[in-house]
Amino acid sequence: MLVFSSNSLLKIGLPRYLNTLPLLHFLKVEGVADLYLLTPSEINSALQNKELQAGLASSLFYAKNFKDFLILPDLSISTVGKVRSVILYHKVPLPELNQCPLGITPETETSFGLLRIILEEFFHIKPEYLILKKKIIQGALKEELFKLSGYLAIGDEALLLEREEVFPFSTDLAEIWLKKTHLPFVFALFIARKDLLDTEREKLKIFLSALYLSRAKGLSALQEIVETSHLPLNKDFALKYLHHLEFDFSGLKQRAFLHFCKLLYKKRIIKEVPKLYFFEL
Repeated sequence: MLVFSSNSLLKIGLPRYLNTLPLLHFLKVEGVADLYLLTPSEINSALQNKELQAGLASSLFYAKNFKDFLILPDLSISTVGKVRSVILYHKVPLPELNQCPLGITPETETSFGLLRIILEEFFHIKPEYLILKKKIIQGALKEELFKLSGYLAIGDEALLLEREEVFPFSTDLAEIWLKKTHLPFVFALFIARKDLLDTEREKLKIFLSALYLSRAKGLSALQEIVETSHLPLNKDFALKYLHHLEFDFSGLKQRAFLHFCKLLYKKRIIKEVPKLYFFEL
């Protein structure tokens, strides 16, 4: 059970992954916000339940709930091509996965939507999707891998599983997306509840100023950031991974996100194509 403080500071959620360190490493928000490091699915749920007021949420979550949220300008977790931390590990080539059991990490929403589009729309196959209760890499659950034809892993788990060599095949979903659409992919957006603006607009502006400054410093100090990571990863590997990521939400990223949403709507994963509502600074 998640426990959130009852003080008057903004309550903001961020994924507890290596990929958020360029945003977080230099972030100073004392007296303005409490930061909660959670899984993407936990952030989505807490935003939905009004336990968090803002957060770096799954882009698919915004697509489903855009009428209740504002996008904080020019912030995302995105990539142009290979991302390395959203991976389908599998036993046979992609075209042979039809009706095969695929495990899905419980931490994801956007990546599962992207997987469905890639397999069902681009490759015209439909596996059996099994949403797991826990991440595979947690303890004895790793033996469950042998019962599956594939497993969708995200974040740090995807990076760590690359060393396990359990599956002979791995597919980087963002790389396939680029090949098929010639567009970047937006995994997460920084969003805030619209009802937050009635009372907390100024605090949110202060938080955003600190976040933009932290991002600028972080992107110029990736080597330093990698050295502080406690993940058991080769430092050169971790640095190359961070260099693959982008943290803006430019016009091209906006168009790419809306294209993704149109495909989600086609599959009835979302009820309508969202509009992009931005927080005005």
